[in-house]
Order: sequence, then C-alpha cells, then structure tokens
Amino acid sequence: MPTTPFSPPTPGDYGEFYETYVSRFQPQDFLNAFAQQADTLVDLMGDLPPGEDSRLHPPYTWTLKQLMGHLIDCERIFGTRVLRIAVNDPTPNPGMEHISYVENLDYEAVSMSELLAEFGNLRRANVLLAKRLTSASLANVGTASDYPVSANANLFIMGGHVAYHLEIIRQRLGQQS
Repeated sequence: MPTTPFSPPTPGDYGEFYETYVSRFQPQDFLNAFAQQADTLVDLMGDLPPGEDSRLHPPYTWTLKQLMGHLIDCERIFGTRVLRIAVNDPTPNPGMEHISYVENLDYEAVSMSELLAEFGNLRRANVLLAKRLTSASLANVGTASDYPVSANANLFIMGGHVAYHLEIIRQRLGQQS
C-alpha cells in the first residue's frame, strides 16, 4: 500500500482559530505521532492515585476525567469532519459547544481506564481512516465551524488539540513535557 503523504498544512488550509493546535503538532512521521498520542495519554493518566482523576486542579474547571471526556468528544467530531471533507461531502460541518458535552455527559461514572480505552479505540479508527486517504482526498476542502478546512489540516488540528491538552495535563500533574 502506498504511503499517504501528510504534510503540515499552511495557514490558508484552516481557520486562524486552529493555529493554536496546528502549531503544536508538526511531526515528521504524522501517522506514528498521531497514533502514539493515545499511548501517551495512558502513560500519563493510566495509573493515577485514587481520586486524582476526579479532583479539580485550580485554576482548571474540569476534572481529568472530564478533560478525557472532552478529548473523546472532540475525537468523534473531528474524525467525522475528516471523513466528510475527505470524501467531498459539501455539507458544512457545524461547530460544537464543548461545554455542553461536559455538562451533559457523566464522565465521573466510569473509570479513567475506560475513558482512555475509548479514546484509544477512536484514535485507532481515525488512524485507519487516515491510512486510506489519498493525496487528493487530503486536499479536499470543506467547512467546519464556519471556517474552510482541508481534510489534511483537520488531521493536524486533531493531533494539535490532543498535544495542547497533553501540555495542560502535564502541568496539572507537575510533569515536564
């Protein structure tokens, strides 16, 4: 199977809002780095002391379980965006109100290991999707959150979103990156 060419997107490939994420994720080996993020989350949060995953760490307003739930929700939505844009579905992809997800889904009712497994399964599915994308499908541009975005840029946004939150998780846990 030919290697799918992933290259860091240029600012015109995505809305300016997403630069926060894209700038944090510019790996040489995209697929490996993208897949590795699920393992990094397990390494950081798979063996926390009891109660640490449900504790607030001021100034943050979400527990680590809620933060993990946020990553899960975004992985689902961003993955759908990649698929729809890659196949040239012209339907605009709406934005998401991420706070509503955290307020209405009970992440505290499940264990951190279940949340990490759920994210890992979603990320593995998105890696498998990414492996099937061609150069042409990666170049397709759609609309997400009222911004034009290519399928390729959306993959880098996904990776950057997790990288952004990994920085926060490390700070919360007092770890260096």
